[in-house]
Amino acid sequence: MVKYFNIIQALCRSALVSPNEAITHQINRLKDSLEKDGYSKEAKSLEGLLSSSQASIEMSPSKIQQSFVVASGEVLTAKTPIPVDKETSTPLAEVFFPADLPAEMPLFDENIKLAIQSIVNEWMKFDRLLEINATPASSCLIYGIPGTGKTHLAKWIAKQIGLPVVLARLEGLMSSFLGTTSRNIGNLFAFANKYKCILLLDEFDAIAKLRNDPQEVGEVKRVVNTLLQSLDSRHERGFTIGVTNHEGLLDPAIWRRFDIQIEIPRPSYEVMVHLLKKFLIPLEFNESEIKFLAWCLEGSSGADAEMLSKWLKRAFVLEKQSNIVTVMKQFALLNSGRVNAGKRNLMLHSDEDFIAMLLNDKTYSFKQKDIAPLFGMTPSSLSKQMSKFKDSEKN
Repeated sequence: MVKYFNIIQALCRSALVSPNEAITHQINRLKDSLEKDGYSKEAKSLEGLLSSSQASIEMSPSKIQQSFVVASGEVLTAKTPIPVDKETSTPLAEVFFPADLPAEMPLFDENIKLAIQSIVNEWMKFDRLLEINATPASSCLIYGIPGTGKTHLAKWIAKQIGLPVVLARLEGLMSSFLGTTSRNIGNLFAFANKYKCILLLDEFDAIAKLRNDPQEVGEVKRVVNTLLQSLDSRHERGFTIGVTNHEGLLDPAIWRRFDIQIEIPRPSYEVMVHLLKKFLIPLEFNESEIKFLAWCLEGSSGADAEMLSKWLKRAFVLEKQSNIVTVMKQFALLNSGRVNAGKRNLMLHSDEDFIAMLLNDKTYSFKQKDIAPLFGMTPSSLSKQMSKFKDSEKN
C-alpha cells in the first residue's frame, strides 16, 4: 500500500475539497491504521491534510452556513422513530413529507403573496446568498385569526423548500408532570436538529395557558427558558415556523426569536369571492349571488367560507329548489359565530330590513336588479315593496 501512497494521498486531498462526515471518518481510520502499522510518516501526512481541511472550513463562513442549511443532518424517512412523551407514550410530532404537502398557496391579497414569496425566494436562491456571505431567514412566525390558512401556508412554504415537515402542536407537548413539558420541548428540538427538516410549531400560544395559573410560576419560567434555548440552538440547524392565533399572548423574548413575523389578515372582498368560487365547485352561482355571499361573510375567515360552501352544497342537493337567501338565513342562525352579529340580526328580522341594508351598503354597491332575483322577486316588484316599506316607516 505504501508503494501507492502518493495516489492514496491525492485521492484524500481531492475528497477533502468538499468533505462530509463520512469522508473525514474514513480518512481518520486510514490514518490510524497506518500509524498502528508503523507508517508514521504517511499517517502524519494524512493528519496534515485533515487539519488543513478543517482550517479551511473554519475560515469560510459560507461553507458552514451551507452545511447546516443544506447538507447537515440525517435524512428523515417514514421509518424514522418519532420521540414520545415518556409519561404517556404519545408521539411529540407528526412528519409530513414533501409529496404530502399542499401544492397550492392559500388565497391571499397580492401584498401578502409577495411577502411570502420573498421568503421562499431566499431559499430558492440559497447559493447566490452564500456567495455574499448571507443566509436565508432561519425562523418565521405566522399569526392571525383562526381559519385564515396559517398552517396550510407553513406547509406550502416547506413544499417549496423541498424538506419534510416535523409538525408539533405545543399544547401536545405540555404535561401535568413537573418538568415533563420542558423535557418534551428539548427532545422535540433535539430530534428536529438531528434531521434535515422544517420544524413547524403549531398552537404556539399554548404556553400562555400555564401563565394564568399562579401555581405554575416556576414551571412557566422553566418552560419558557427551555423554549428560548431550543430556538437559539435551532437557529443554525434549519428553518423553524411558529403558528399562533393569539400572538399577544406570546412572551416578548419568544417573539423576538423569530427573524420574520407575518400577520395573515381576514380575507378581503376580492379574496373572499375567489375562495367562495373555489369552494363551491361544482355548483355554479352568478356574480350577484357570489357578491351577496361575500357580503354576508364580510369579516369572516377562509374556513368560514369553506363551511358555508359545504352548507350550500348540502342544501342544493337535498332541496333542489332552495333559495339562496333562505339558506343563508339558516346558516346565520345556526352558525352565529361565523356571521357579523349586526348583519345576522337584520337578516333574521325582516326581508325589508335585509334588503334596505344591502341597498345602502356603499362598499358593495348592490342594485335592485342584483338583489331582486335573490329574494325571488322581479326588480319592479322589489321596488314597489321597498316604496311601501319606506312609506310605512314615515308613518
